[in-house]
Amino acid sequence: MPPPPRRGRLAAPAGQPPRVWRKSIEKLTRKREHTGDLSSRTLYFTFPGARRASRSNVTFVSPEHVPEFDGEEAWFEMALTAGVPWSYWRAVRQVDPPATAGRDDEARR
Repeated sequence: MPPPPRRGRLAAPAGQPPRVWRKSIEKLTRKREHTGDLSSRTLYFTFPGARRASRSNVTFVSPEHVPEFDGEEAWFEMALTAGVPWSYWRAVRQVDPPATAGRDDEARR
């Protein structure tokens, strides 16, 4: 019989959706295997922002957690989902850009 899981590493009980820690609206950017080649496969998606202690200023999202969409960038409702052994971001649904999106992008440049 396997040992019981350590505290804090419990998966969601069968039949229940995983716990969502946080939600936000983010602009995902597609990163392809060959830059500029629209027929190449998607390696991952990114959106600005990460933990302060991290060495990267973007957060990475696996392609399996993002629904199909046209183009290289799109806005999504993102959910930080509890997982074992670590949490992960997933795109819940595609949304319209927030009203402040244009001003935020100009301020970052």
